[in-house]
Amino acid sequence: MKIRSLALIAALACTTLTVAPAVAREAIPYHVEQLPAGAKLPTAIKVKGSHVLQVWTWEEFDDTKRGYAVFSETETARGGRVTGRKIFVQLFTGKGDAQKELRMINDGVTGCEFDVVARFVDGSVSVTDEDADGVNELTFAYDVTCTSDVSPAVRKLLVLEGKDKHALRGTSRVDAGGGDVVGGDYKADPFKKAPALKALAEQRWKDLLGV
Repeated sequence: MKIRSLALIAALACTTLTVAPAVAREAIPYHVEQLPAGAKLPTAIKVKGSHVLQVWTWEEFDDTKRGYAVFSETETARGGRVTGRKIFVQLFTGKGDAQKELRMINDGVTGCEFDVVARFVDGSVSVTDEDADGVNELTFAYDVTCTSDVSPAVRKLLVLEGKDKHALRGTSRVDAGGGDVVGGDYKADPFKKAPALKALAEQRWKDLLGV
């Protein structure tokens, strides 16, 4: 009789696990919207650059907060010629106007006597939850260099997850003439405990190179 009771308990336990499985967050894109130029931002958002380039916003996973990503730049000039450009990315989250800055990225070129390149790569911005942990990842890429010829620029592809930053660092790919395509290689951060984000970054790098 005791053996039959244990068997019954085991059967009931298996039934419970079958009826109530764990629910996982799917790794799908967030509902992301790019705001039009000149759109009003929450009062707590103080844009770092002098010129706003892009603003993206989305509803966070818990449905109580909104996220914002603000891309901006500031140029410096001398004698009517641009000699430097700084670019900024600011990541925010919060309720309504009470936005908190989670991370700010800044990079650029200064004191350049040739052609200034400091620009975000077209089509590189995405907001996802690739590792299904309920915290979004903002992914974007940009090129920076001071150049006087046709050569690859320094390219960085960043993945921001909250306050954490992961990166691929390498070069853009260019046609140097005569069908000779150069550049496009990268080195990756360790991406500790974030293999899904590393896979995301590497795939985005390939997509942006068109390979």
